[in-house]
Amino acid sequence: MSSILNSIINNMHAIQILIDDTSNKIMYPKHKRITTEKILIKNQIDESNLNPGVQIQKIYDEYNDFIQEEKRKTSEKVENEETKIEQYLKLEHLFGEKSNIFSSLINQLFSSIKENIINKNENVFNEEIENNLNKIIISLKEFDNKLNDLEKSTKELIAEKIKKANILINKIYDINIDIRYFPIKQLPNRIESYIEKRDHLIDELNNIIGIKVTKDHDEFKVFLNSGMCIIDDYKKYNLITLTSSLDDKYISVGCWDDENKLKKIEHMILSGSLGALFEFRNGDLENSRNKIGQLTINFADSINRYHTIGYDSLGNPGKQVFNISDPKIISSSTNELHPSVSIKWVNTSNAQDSNYVVLSENNHWTITRLKDHKIINPEIYQDNDNTFITFDGIELRFRTKNSTEGNIYMIKPYFNTLSELRLLIVKNNPLALSSTNDLSQINKNNAIIIHNLNKDELVDKTETLFQSYLRFLKYLSYKCNDLEEKVPFERNMIKILDNKKLSTSDDNIDENYQKLSYEQKCYLANAKILKLAENIFNEIVECYS
Repeated sequence: MSSILNSIINNMHAIQILIDDTSNKIMYPKHKRITTEKILIKNQIDESNLNPGVQIQKIYDEYNDFIQEEKRKTSEKVENEETKIEQYLKLEHLFGEKSNIFSSLINQLFSSIKENIINKNENVFNEEIENNLNKIIISLKEFDNKLNDLEKSTKELIAEKIKKANILINKIYDINIDIRYFPIKQLPNRIESYIEKRDHLIDELNNIIGIKVTKDHDEFKVFLNSGMCIIDDYKKYNLITLTSSLDDKYISVGCWDDENKLKKIEHMILSGSLGALFEFRNGDLENSRNKIGQLTINFADSINRYHTIGYDSLGNPGKQVFNISDPKIISSSTNELHPSVSIKWVNTSNAQDSNYVVLSENNHWTITRLKDHKIINPEIYQDNDNTFITFDGIELRFRTKNSTEGNIYMIKPYFNTLSELRLLIVKNNPLALSSTNDLSQINKNNAIIIHNLNKDELVDKTETLFQSYLRFLKYLSYKCNDLEEKVPFERNMIKILDNKKLSTSDDNIDENYQKLSYEQKCYLANAKILKLAENIFNEIVECYS
């Protein structure tokens, strides 16, 4: 805006000199035009061969284009934020609804262990303990189902937005052809309705994917905010929905380039409602599954770990209480080499709530934790044809005699954690309550350790299960509230800009420019724009205050 206002002020200074010079010529015919050297006028008042009405229209058009561009920027931002709010509210509701899993349900479980094993000297998983374990598993399964529903609905919304964007791209391209070849001389008053319709379609497309429009003489182009051209006078680029046979929840967007190659362009669509859905899906929706997966792993495997190192009343070693799934590794479709690869948990106490990207490049393995985009230094060792890579409690094993150069893998630690979680013990199975297998020294030390897990900092060795869960719920609430506070102000910005366009029809240029000098008319046009800029600024300040 500052560049336009500076240009306007310079124009007004220059035009004032022209007005003074013209007046001097009338009043003093012999007056020398010494002021002409001071005139610094840009193209819009340099083009003396143009009709004054056309020149004034150009001033107004530049201003109106700026107002429209600013309105679109604000509108796509509002659409982006309102889409995120809708999704965050669903996620916040889910975490709020299931907050009892890591509070009351787990408290009931550990209370039943204390009451039955420690206080009453029972030595088996009785019906009460088994029921409490099953309640936790059932609630986690319900959480998983609702999270799956949210992931699928997000995928469907993305597909709908891509479809809608393509319809608009086609319509804009077609109507632009109509405008280019419109018989303006025969129907001079009909072209405006086509331009208004095109502007309306552009507004709709902008709210979905975020776009910029350029008009240079007779050329008209539409770009993504990232700079990729999707419509020009001769070509259009439709969006392509990308899915995966390996992950039924996956969806992305691509397009065909000039070489007829399909390329992924999700990273280029950061604005509008579609950009919001991608950001939410890749960010906090995925983070939510990772967080609930991390807490489930920390809870279940901590019980497994201590129960398997204990002994029952007959001196037999304990068994695993829960079935826990291994992480999932997904090979990139671009990989040319396909070695045998396996993955497993080796230390769940180090588990992080994040996905990872693994890259083999220049005989070096790079591990990127996606939550914070931090490069991790893994432990790597070679055993004959086997390469073992360990990081954040996960072990990767590649078995190959050949190079893996250029291979990329995605690791999702909690892809199946909730769906495959199940109880491995049944009622009246012995509990490994003792820390020794010496029958003369049988004790309850292991049962006491398991009971105290509810108070231990199991998550990143810094938080209890409920503290970590509650902190994530508060984070979701904060993100949602922050967006909800921004949107009303930005909506008012749209209203402020909505009625600030200038029309030359109010000035009857074609009828009146003969009666008023061209210099004076340009001065008044620029002055009107300055006045409107002042009004906009005042309204923004008033709205914000």
